[in-house]
Amino acid sequence: MRHILLGFLCFCTVSLWAQQESLRMVYPFIPLSINPADAGGKGVASITGIFRKKPLFQQTGGATSSQQYFSFDMPIRQEKWGIGFLAYNTDQSYGPLGGGIAANLGLAGLVAKRFIVGKGQGLQLGLNLGLNQYPVLGKSGTSEFGGSIGFGISYQYDRLELGLSRPTQSLRSLEWTNPNPVYAKIGYQLEPGQGNLLKLGVLMRHQYSETRIDLNAVFWWQEKVGVGIWWQNTGSEFSNEALLGSVEVPFGRNFRVGYAYDFLGKNSVYYAPGTTNTGTSTVQTAVSAYHQIFMRYEIDLGNGKIANFRP
Repeated sequence: MRHILLGFLCFCTVSLWAQQESLRMVYPFIPLSINPADAGGKGVASITGIFRKKPLFQQTGGATSSQQYFSFDMPIRQEKWGIGFLAYNTDQSYGPLGGGIAANLGLAGLVAKRFIVGKGQGLQLGLNLGLNQYPVLGKSGTSEFGGSIGFGISYQYDRLELGLSRPTQSLRSLEWTNPNPVYAKIGYQLEPGQGNLLKLGVLMRHQYSETRIDLNAVFWWQEKVGVGIWWQNTGSEFSNEALLGSVEVPFGRNFRVGYAYDFLGKNSVYYAPGTTNTGTSTVQTAVSAYHQIFMRYEIDLGNGKIANFRP
């Protein structure tokens, strides 16, 4: 336990300097993107896919973007270990300090080790190793690939969940002075009435010598439909705040679909000179954020976990 506490302190004392990655923005539907220690934690084999697009319908002169994310994880060796991987392809990852738009492509393998530390208490340590395309501005020019490494720890007790992670750190020699964020997560589940479930969560990100906090709540009615609200102060595209509204519907115990929309998102619409009301402006910003379609399929591993509801 002493070594675990020292690990927590090491995470918390790191100074962080990096751009927000698009992979970290989809944690509402892919929590593995924040913490590799969650791999295999639900006791089933889980396959998740997300398709993000903005705008939903093409605007004349407007910028468009589509992104794809995929995750897989499962427990092995009597649930003492968990394995998985993440894959993503984005055409708008973040805006570098020098301007422009950066694309990104990546694949990461995950492994987690689970420990029983007390009655009803579980502790998981996670590691991820990734291969990432070094961002290309404006989808042009040459690109190069580099490796990344990440760490995480997760603790569960009854309805409480705690997590601490540094999900990725570039292995490029020039980027060790710009490490990526450290995340801390707190989650708790309530039962407001029989058959209902309320998930409350807080996510904290430390970066650029500052700490930002996300808040979220998801209400499940009779295990038939889940409605959520996600305030992402940690940032969405280009470090903007995001306010996601989400809905999820399970079809049996194996399959689930969902949708989310960022009500604060914006999209740049370009006009030729002289076509706007002022006659001089060439750029107008309109509300047109990402639409996110989410699908998850889970496979029974014969341990009885598929019969449990997994919010």
